[in-house]
Amino acid sequence: MALVETSRSVYTDADMENCVFCRIIKREIPAKIEKETESLLVFSDISPKAPIHLLLVPKTHYRDITEADEKIWEEIRKVALDIAKEKNIKGFRLVHNAGEAAIVPHMHVHLLGGVKADREV
Repeated sequence: MALVETSRSVYTDADMENCVFCRIIKREIPAKIEKETESLLVFSDISPKAPIHLLLVPKTHYRDITEADEKIWEEIRKVALDIAKEKNIKGFRLVHNAGEAAIVPHMHVHLLGGVKADREV
């Protein structure tokens, strides 16, 4: 059994085999992929909460912000800005849930476009 060590946790192959986002990254589960870089996979959320609702998911299995380094955050920022420009999104939100607030324990950032300042879609 292989172990993947991050700054705070150790993940086994079984942990990652059961992770829905790891399985999407490995193309075992279909997803509408919008963009891919060496470090990130960007795909549509299956339960969108905004007209544009994408997930920016690191290919490395980080649980959340507590494990991610500055490099992945910079990549997320760059890709989010690229997507906003490509899709002509005038305003958007980036949302990250950590710990027990996250439904999927694989770091991901929601890009929500087409929302107003008062939080209405």
